Amino acid sequence: MKKVLFLIGILSLATAVLAQEEEKSNILFDGSSYNFLFSWKKKPAESHWTGLTFAFSGLNGLDKENVDLRLNRSYSIDLNLIDYNVPLHYHWLFVTGLGFDWSRYHFKGDVGLQDFNGTSRFLPDSEGRSYRDSKLLVYYATIPLILEYQKKVGKRKTFFINGGVEGLINLYSKSQVEARTSRNGIEKIAYKDLNILPVNFRLVLRTGFDDFGIFGYYQPYSMFQKGKGPELSSFGIGIALH
Repeated sequence: MKKVLFLIGILSLATAVLAQEEEKSNILFDGSSYNFLFSWKKKPAESHWTGLTFAFSGLNGLDKENVDLRLNRSYSIDLNLIDYNVPLHYHWLFVTGLGFDWSRYHFKGDVGLQDFNGTSRFLPDSEGRSYRDSKLLVYYATIPLILEYQKKVGKRKTFFINGGVEGLINLYSKSQVEARTSRNGIEKIAYKDLNILPVNFRLVLRTGFDDFGIFGYYQPYSMFQKGKGPELSSFGIGIALH
């Protein structure tokens, strides 16, 4: 009899703990949820991925090319349009979706990325002119595969942290230089076949409260095809509005 009462007590205690945990949980288990960037309706499960982000960006490997980056003019802007959430536990979500990334990198000096016999290289102007500007533009579609933890802090604030990978699908890329001419004019020259990898990925980590967060990303592999361009991989840190 004592064993039965003991088991009943344990079950009652476990039920009470689970009930208390459910009350504190941010996530309601009513199936998966789509969230759109421009939707004002609150959903039972909301991740912190959709929204607008801005990050100052850098490139690993430029020192090997003897090229310097203009850090104040190199950045990426992300517009994350839609996510799809799968509740996993009381405070955990699996998140995927679709977004777009616009990245641009400005370089110092009189060199620009050009195509040389099918290989992308940093080269000076063929006519010996100086450059007013030299930049690389890369536009991606992004697909996240991230895990998020979120928890109420106080009565109104929600703390979150998420991380994982973002797949990168190359949509458009070009290198552009602005060369000074002998008549004090500017000639713009663009190179579009840069051997950027069609598919790549980066590691991401983001944290914050409610609709504001800070985040960082790191690309483990070069953005160029092996043997057809410099070994450059991107990284960045910035802010996000969800």
